[in-house]
Amino acid sequence: MNDVEPNQQTQSQPTQAHGSVTFGISLRPAKLIIVMLACTLTLSLVSVFVNLMWVHNTHGWETIVDLFSVDREGSLPTWWSALMLTATGGLTWLVARSRRRAGWKERLAWWTLIAGFLFLSIDESCMLHERIGRRVQLQGSLHHARWIMLWLPPALLVTCAILWQLWRVSHRLTLGITVGVMVFLSGAVGMETLTAKYRYEAETLAREEAKLTEGIDNAPPLRDWQKGRSYYPYLYGMALEELLEMLGPVIWFGVLMTYYREQQDKGHASRALPQPDP
Repeated sequence: MNDVEPNQQTQSQPTQAHGSVTFGISLRPAKLIIVMLACTLTLSLVSVFVNLMWVHNTHGWETIVDLFSVDREGSLPTWWSALMLTATGGLTWLVARSRRRAGWKERLAWWTLIAGFLFLSIDESCMLHERIGRRVQLQGSLHHARWIMLWLPPALLVTCAILWQLWRVSHRLTLGITVGVMVFLSGAVGMETLTAKYRYEAETLAREEAKLTEGIDNAPPLRDWQKGRSYYPYLYGMALEELLEMLGPVIWFGVLMTYYREQQDKGHASRALPQPDP
């Protein structure tokens, strides 16, 4: 009886590990991704709602807007996005550990990807790209998106180098990460450029109205442009922009977790194979 039990335990291990990722507990990738998507969509919708309420009724909504708006630094959506990016960086580290026997170029690609996710997390939490981007001077509608000229070229070069190296590891993994990059950049670059235009137009209109009604020659206070119909295109565009930026990490996390699960399943299967007698 003692000779049979170890074999039964060995055979049951791959079955328990299949379809789940083990971090000391069993996690189903599909369920975890659904939870991440649900939280992301909920925060985006709440952000739109509180901003609309704040526009129509300023009194009593300022604190709530600071807490839930995707356009405010230190808000819950901002920290949620930073948390997802940090978790994606940690998951990438686990994948890199499972590929310890790979060549130095692949290992460098994994560690660069880890650094990239952690940098995006730090950048999201403290708006680093906007603070440094202020060194670039641009006039017109691109004034609020001028950081793109400074950050995008080196970011694309590094990303292409990583994807080229990971293409040799897994085509499906690389395609999944590429989809996440495209979704993320459609928000961070595409929608950001569009919302910068909307904001410039709203600020210009508010400035002109202030000149006509009050004879003010300088720019109105920061929040004055966030009133009236001219603010709505920016509000909805900004909500879509941040939603796409949060969906990018969800895709990356799902793709990397699936790949890590496959690596774990292969490892369990190889250990479960009967060893030849010496």
